Amino acid sequence: MVRSVPTDWIMFQRLSLWSALLSATAAMAAAQDFQLGVNYSELIPTGSLATVYQPIETATDSQGAIYLLVNGIVGQQSSTVVYYLMKLTPAGDRVVYQTLLTFQPLAMAVDPGGKVYLAGNDFVQKVGTDGKTVVYTTKIAQNAYLTGLAVDPAGRAYVTGWLSAPDLQTTPGALQQTPPRTASGSNSYAFVVRLKPAGAVDYATYLGGTSQAQPVGIAVDASGSALVTGLAFSASFPTTPGAYLAASGISNFVSASFLARLSPDGATLVYSTFTDAQGAYATGVAVDAADNAVVLLVTGAHASASLVLRFNPEGTAAAYSRLLPAAYSSGLAVDTAGHAYVAVSAAANYAVKNSLAPCGATGTAALTVLDVNGDILQSTYIAGSTGAFYSTPIAVGLGLDSTIYVVAFPDATYLPTQQLAGPPAGLLFLTSLSQNLRVATPPLACVGNAASYDSTGIAGGEIVSLFGQRMGPATGVEPQVSAQTGFPMQLADVQVTFNDIPGPLLYVQDGQINAIAPWALQASQTVRICVVYNSSATNCLTRPVVAADPGVFTVDGYDAAALNQDGTLNSSSNPAKVGSIVTIFATGLGPISPSQPDGGVVVPPLPANVLAAQLFWYQSAWPIGLIPMYLTVKYAGPAPYEVAGVSQINFAADFTNGTYVPLYLVAGGQTSAGFQVYVAQ
Repeated sequence: MVRSVPTDWIMFQRLSLWSALLSATAAMAAAQDFQLGVNYSELIPTGSLATVYQPIETATDSQGAIYLLVNGIVGQQSSTVVYYLMKLTPAGDRVVYQTLLTFQPLAMAVDPGGKVYLAGNDFVQKVGTDGKTVVYTTKIAQNAYLTGLAVDPAGRAYVTGWLSAPDLQTTPGALQQTPPRTASGSNSYAFVVRLKPAGAVDYATYLGGTSQAQPVGIAVDASGSALVTGLAFSASFPTTPGAYLAASGISNFVSASFLARLSPDGATLVYSTFTDAQGAYATGVAVDAADNAVVLLVTGAHASASLVLRFNPEGTAAAYSRLLPAAYSSGLAVDTAGHAYVAVSAAANYAVKNSLAPCGATGTAALTVLDVNGDILQSTYIAGSTGAFYSTPIAVGLGLDSTIYVVAFPDATYLPTQQLAGPPAGLLFLTSLSQNLRVATPPLACVGNAASYDSTGIAGGEIVSLFGQRMGPATGVEPQVSAQTGFPMQLADVQVTFNDIPGPLLYVQDGQINAIAPWALQASQTVRICVVYNSSATNCLTRPVVAADPGVFTVDGYDAAALNQDGTLNSSSNPAKVGSIVTIFATGLGPISPSQPDGGVVVPPLPANVLAAQLFWYQSAWPIGLIPMYLTVKYAGPAPYEVAGVSQINFAADFTNGTYVPLYLVAGGQTSAGFQVYVAQ
């Protein structure tokens, strides 16, 4: 609904925001007999590493031993990058070996007998059970860049990647024995190679027909068929008859992710299909015991979400397509029952179910388990982890009896449950989880700005979203309000308190509550947020109180819920005209004057924001760098006929953004996350 109030020539318009607020939590599956609990958590020895870049991979063998591959730098002032291969006992209580590698490993696989396979830049190396004896080193091609590695029970290694020059020595009878021929001069020649247990090439083939492509992951099924996922740069990438998605289903084709399954001898395509029509980028693939492939993708504006798809063995249909908002995918594993385990770096609006821990203020690692229908069995933050959005990869591995291992970075709250014997503990930790239905889960898992989901601080008057479980009624409830009554402090037997002060409620439901922080909160305080439901109090979370915590409401995590001057919703297909007035809505912009009652609806004469609000975008200027370009703000203050705490900003769209540069909102010295408004001539 859009409502207009004329004041001079400034446009005041109301956008119904609450539906956007309610959409963050994904629908959960009905209760099932599945819940993970923590077996143990321990710091991993990373030797002399002063900085760890990332846990590359983790895996197990048939005895349950745990293998880890990590990299980092030695010494605070050093630029020397080193790489460790580690093996731990199945109980995770002792280091079996820790090998300093002499090359950069890009991927790892482990066979049932405990032999490790490592992908270097252009070669595969097989290492014996002692972690140091080299069984073979096989070079793939001079110009190869390896991106995926898998191994079957017979000890055959499957490797994929791309070449900058077409110098792969293909084998007779292989699927594609000649490289793609394109007029573009591109240099991404995709390939798949299988090695025999002794290291000789079993088959080697290009992949992609006439299309350039870059594979990112590979898996192998029980029959020895390789499943490869990656990015194709042309609609000519081959798909098979009846495929789930042909190129014709993708509009404005620039690049798209694919999934291809080769026959066991590498001679034919069992199937080949594009995976998603919405510009998602594949990051990994796994396969279950019934040959169903699960593909993990990054999607959304600025990689703001993860997407999981499960394909049937013929590649003709997807059993599910599951979106995980506010989650940057890092790892994927699939067990024999077909459950998919997805490791992510998560923001505050991540959908949780039976979370084992609350989120951290600056981002947290998380693990989501999906059943064969794509329903969430469990979605939990990993206790004591940091998972800064977009930048902190998390590794996940599958062990015996569906034991799950998550490798993450600790934050200041991390507490190990056991001490690992061996070299000194370092900068990563390992958590082991398995099914345990008796584990207690905290009801309140996270809280964040309702527009940006930033969780680092809370300002007075800020609209916040709380996420968890058992916090309210199964069916969401919204209050009946008017300008006279405002929003209630209790709704459907739910109350949210901020340092024991009740906050107005906009929406309450079992897994999500939208509330407003009281105006009485003062910067430099610490606020304790608690939920009471049916007279029972949940656990509480604490956050610092800040003067401002600006967040702009969006429709998808990046595109602003903006109104053009004619009242229509701004979008890429409906951009604002240059020079016109555009309206955005925000929260967390700090105090207003004269003050308003908590939960009150703002009506004319309008109060004013105390802290000035500015909008800018960055322009690149060589050799200076990025220069902030400030926009003309016509009005920035409380939104009329909205609850006090929603701000409206009207600005002149005196720029064009054909390159889709992000905008930023500043208030009280704090800057919002980037967001998009579309402007065209």
